[in-house]
Amino acid sequence: MLTLNDCIAFSDLLPEEIEEISRHERLGFVVALAKGHSLLDRPWGPPAIRQMMRDNLVRAMRRGDAASCAPTMEVYHRFQVRHPGGIDRRRTA
Repeated sequence: MLTLNDCIAFSDLLPEEIEEISRHERLGFVVALAKGHSLLDRPWGPPAIRQMMRDNLVRAMRRGDAASCAPTMEVYHRFQVRHPGGIDRRRTA
């Protein structure tokens, strides 16, 4: 039987990254995990996930929620190192 930790390990995402996807997409953790894993299989997936994190950061800054800005930036930078590149679909048109 697979546990949640097994699923996280197979997803190639960190729990904090899944939380960012969950927050952006307003999904439960397990559904966000599946969506994030699915996005990583696409050439445009990593840029899409990075954009979700940037959107979360902008939203926090507009709310004046400085407490969540630093952790979001840390997760963003860690994700960018682990999953560089990709094709931004918005720039290929």
